[in-house]
Amino acid sequence: MFDPNGPLPPAVYWRRRAVAVSAALLAVGLVGWGVIALIAGPGQPEPVPQAAGAPLAVAADTAPQACPDEVVRVAAEVGQPAFRAGERIGLAATVTNTGPQRCARDLNRMLREIEVTTPAGRHVWSSNDCYAESTNEQPVLEPGKPVRNDVLWSGLTSVPGCAVEGQKPVPPGDYQVVARLTSITSAPVPFKVVP
Repeated sequence: MFDPNGPLPPAVYWRRRAVAVSAALLAVGLVGWGVIALIAGPGQPEPVPQAAGAPLAVAADTAPQACPDEVVRVAAEVGQPAFRAGERIGLAATVTNTGPQRCARDLNRMLREIEVTTPAGRHVWSSNDCYAESTNEQPVLEPGKPVRNDVLWSGLTSVPGCAVEGQKPVPPGDYQVVARLTSITSAPVPFKVVP
């Protein structure tokens, strides 16, 4: 068995035997590796340890928390810096969430107000003087995206309770508009009424 016999030189038979033995060993190694891989199964990711008391991830559709006053900014706007007496005047109030998270805020019609005063602060007109209806508005405020409420003021004075007979056109002069949401007040924005 170990002595090669045949018509070819002995070195040829030894090379053939060496190749055959090498191929057999490689096949046995591959079969063994395959069996071990099948027994072990596919690799499973190790679970990530979670600290005791760590909060669970919040579902995307979970209702947002209420906006605290500290992150709510209210601003007043005037359509233009000057209006003619008797001309309708565009006013607006914007409410912006300045915090990092989305949150909900009650913007009920009776909780917000746009008020026109003199520079000394004397009441001239308010969006709430003649409107007593309540609304159900609790929008979700996205960070940095203002919610806007526009009002077209007729240029007539008003008093709380809306005594219509007391309304009259405001005279030419300097005025300012202030927006409010509950106790949060905007900076006053000046404008003029001209003849």
